[in-house]
Amino acid sequence: MNNQNKIFTIVNSKYYPLLLFFLSFVFVTLFSRSTSFLYVYEGFDAAIFKQMGLAVLRGKTLYLDYFDNKGCILYFIQALGLCLGGNFFILLMQTISLTITLVFWDKTIAFYQEGRSRFLCLGIALFLMLCFYDGGDLSEEWCLPFASYPIYLYFRYLNTNKEIKKNEMFIIGVCFGIIAFIRINNATAFLGFLFYLFFNCLKNKNYKKFVADALLFILGFTLISGLCILYFYIKAESRGVYEMIYGTFLSYFEYFDYNISQTIFHYIFYILFIIVSVSIICINIPRQKVILIPTLLSYALFICSSGTRCFTHYLMATLPLIVVCLLSIDFKTHRKINYILTIIAIIPIISFLIRPIGFFFNDLVLDKEPFKNSYNEFHRCIEEIPETYHDSIYNYNLSGIGAGMMQHEGLLQCNRVLFSPFALKLPTLFKEEISKPFIWPKWILISGDKTFNENDVAFVLENYDLKYYFDHNTKYVKGLNMGELTTVCFYCRKD
Repeated sequence: MNNQNKIFTIVNSKYYPLLLFFLSFVFVTLFSRSTSFLYVYEGFDAAIFKQMGLAVLRGKTLYLDYFDNKGCILYFIQALGLCLGGNFFILLMQTISLTITLVFWDKTIAFYQEGRSRFLCLGIALFLMLCFYDGGDLSEEWCLPFASYPIYLYFRYLNTNKEIKKNEMFIIGVCFGIIAFIRINNATAFLGFLFYLFFNCLKNKNYKKFVADALLFILGFTLISGLCILYFYIKAESRGVYEMIYGTFLSYFEYFDYNISQTIFHYIFYILFIIVSVSIICINIPRQKVILIPTLLSYALFICSSGTRCFTHYLMATLPLIVVCLLSIDFKTHRKINYILTIIAIIPIISFLIRPIGFFFNDLVLDKEPFKNSYNEFHRCIEEIPETYHDSIYNYNLSGIGAGMMQHEGLLQCNRVLFSPFALKLPTLFKEEISKPFIWPKWILISGDKTFNENDVAFVLENYDLKYYFDHNTKYVKGLNMGELTTVCFYCRKD
């Protein structure tokens, strides 16, 4: 049996999804530093997401009692994982999510590639995902299956002339709703394809189908948004709904403001990456406007919705679009130009492998002790704090370090009233909150000093005493001097 026949046998086997599940489990276990049992450190943004999930389980009202500027479904996912089995169950949920994503990618690629080329495209997509992986359990990661499914349906329609059914259009609306209530900009990966379908309906004067599909899409989105609104209305009536809408959508646009030089760097990288991806389509299938136009539109929506606050891991949201580019590669012709484009695309992102690979070698191969020591020191500090004040600890700069340590101890931040994502000004916020029932937290936890506001420093020193502190070693790949040593401080209220 030759290699092509062996591959054909594998992908058509009923055990093929199990193979993808195993591959996903290995991937997540090795590189999801925030949830994998192989790692000690629980920092990163995912620690804050888990804190929000813990707030749900403790009966708190998200965005009122504890604030973060992501969508509520992301926190419900965390709450489900923590409820059923903690970090390990979240890891299993990540595995299932990645498996579903790989299944849709594989099915989409199979319309254009076969045999080794099919596996190669899937492998490249997974490699790029590793490049954009930043500790795991991020919003972009959870959105991938919901963005990949509509794109699969689009390519099924192109290659089999099988119309997207009514129930499938409804599910696409549900997918959009889920992504929107995780993080709105992540939905851009498939919206271009949806808009192109709607445009063709209008172009072909198929108004009946346009109206039916649009209504079904809206109905699917309305179902998800309606359930979210109902949950927050039950929790805190109209104020809960308003704060949820603010935290999920409005605060995201306020979050755009960021360092301009870093923004320029990331946009240059984004645009270079997108130019390469689009060039691959143009060279290999130049007359396929049904692929090129919706892909370009999706990339344009992604750039516009990313605003000025951009990080490399945001590109994970565009992986379904990268899969579209990969499936268009003709491995038999245009070889040289495809290799050149691949090199141009790969070389800039190789540097981003240092983080996940660095975490892997530092934590699993070199030394875990600094992280264990930090958690032991945190535990020592917590033991000195009376249990009655455990719900009155405020993680001042909402750092991943502080959130990860609190999550490790099963502690929940007291409330969100001190939190401002742009300027942490305690006295100013005090004036805003003076008319509400409010007690200053007994303890303030501060990790590092880079996000200190001068007014905050004066306020803390005037009203709080420094009780405990320790050094948290967040260094990884020490030979490359990556990471930093952060001081964690506990301040106690003077009373």
